[in-house]
Amino acid sequence: MSHSLLPDPISSPKGCCARPHGKIAPTHAGGQSEAVTLVLYRSRNGWTLPPTKKQLVVWMHYAYFAVVTLGIYIPLLPSPWNLVSYGVVGGVFFLHLVAYVATVSVDAAHPNVRANNYNSPLPNIHRSQREFIFKDEFCTVCEAEVGPKAKHCWACNKCVMDFDHHCMWLNTCIGRRNYWFFFVMVVSGVILLLLVVIMVLFVFIEHFINPAMLRTAPQFQNVKSSAWLLFLPLAAVKVNTVWLLVLTGFTVLLGLNSLVRMTLLLSFHIHLLRKNISTYDYILREREAERDAEAALKEPSPDVDKSGKQTPATAVGTTSQTVVEIQSLAIESFCALGLFSRGAYSQTGRQFAYFLHSNDR
Repeated sequence: MSHSLLPDPISSPKGCCARPHGKIAPTHAGGQSEAVTLVLYRSRNGWTLPPTKKQLVVWMHYAYFAVVTLGIYIPLLPSPWNLVSYGVVGGVFFLHLVAYVATVSVDAAHPNVRANNYNSPLPNIHRSQREFIFKDEFCTVCEAEVGPKAKHCWACNKCVMDFDHHCMWLNTCIGRRNYWFFFVMVVSGVILLLLVVIMVLFVFIEHFINPAMLRTAPQFQNVKSSAWLLFLPLAAVKVNTVWLLVLTGFTVLLGLNSLVRMTLLLSFHIHLLRKNISTYDYILREREAERDAEAALKEPSPDVDKSGKQTPATAVGTTSQTVVEIQSLAIESFCALGLFSRGAYSQTGRQFAYFLHSNDR
C-alpha cells in the first residue's frame, strides 16, 4: 500500500494520536465495541481547544522565564551589560516566540484536507480497520485525495503532508508546512535558555563574590545590603536576600533542566536531518529492527560443536542481541531522565523517545 498510516502502538490510547476531538455518540444496541461510534472533529492547529496539559506547562514556562529574565535578572546587571542583554536576550526571545506562534498556527494538513469543512463531524474508525482507510491515494476519513506521502494522525484526525510527529507540547502535528518553523523554534530555544542560564548563574555567583556589582542601579542607594529590589526600574519590589537566592537557585535548576531537554531534542532532529528521515520513519525503522532481533532470538539455537564453540549463526545472534540491548539501555536512559520531551513509545519492555517534543504521553 502506498500510504503510510500511524501504526497501532502510536494510535493506541497511550500513543500520540489518542486524544479525540468531539463528542461521544450514543451506543447502539447490543453493546458491541464495533457498534460504538465516536463523532470526531479535526484539529485545525495548536490553538484548537481544549489545550493539553503539556501545552499549559509550556505556556507557564514562557511566562515564568519572560518575567524573571526581563523583570528581575537583567535589571541587576551592571551597565552597559544590562542594555546589551535586553537587546540580545529580547531579540532571541522574540525570534523564538515568532517561531512558536508560526509552528502552532500553521495547519499542517494536506491542501485537499484543508479545503474541506473542518466543522463537519467525522466517524471514528475502529482500530482494527484503520489501516484500510486509504483507497487509491484517497482517505475515506478526510474524504480527500491526499497523495502517497500523506499520513493520517488520529489526534488531529486529518492527513498531514510529510508527517514528522504529533507534539502534545504544542498540541499540533509537525509536517512539511511547519517543520522548519519548529526547527527554528528549537534552535532559538536552546540559544535562549543558554543565555538565561549563564546570566542567572552570573547573578548568583556575583551575589557572593561582589554584590556591589549587582547594586549599581540608583534605586539601591537607600536600600540595606540585606535587601534587594526586583522589577527595576518601573516597579521596585523589595525582597530579602534569602528570597532572591531561592528564586535564583530554582531558576537555574529549571533552566538547566529545560536546556538539557531542548539540546537533546535539537541533537535528535539534526541527526534526523543528516539521515534525511522523519521522526515517524525513525520509529518505524527502530520497530522493524526490534522485531527482527526478537525473531532472531526465537529461532532455535544452533548445535554446539565438540570444542564447545558456538557456530557463526549463534555468534551473529548474540551480537545482534547485544546491539539491541545497548540501544535499549541508551533509549531507556533518556526516557528515565525525562529527555527528548519524553516522547515515549513502548513495546515489549523497550521504550523509544522521539520528539517533544514531541511526544508525550
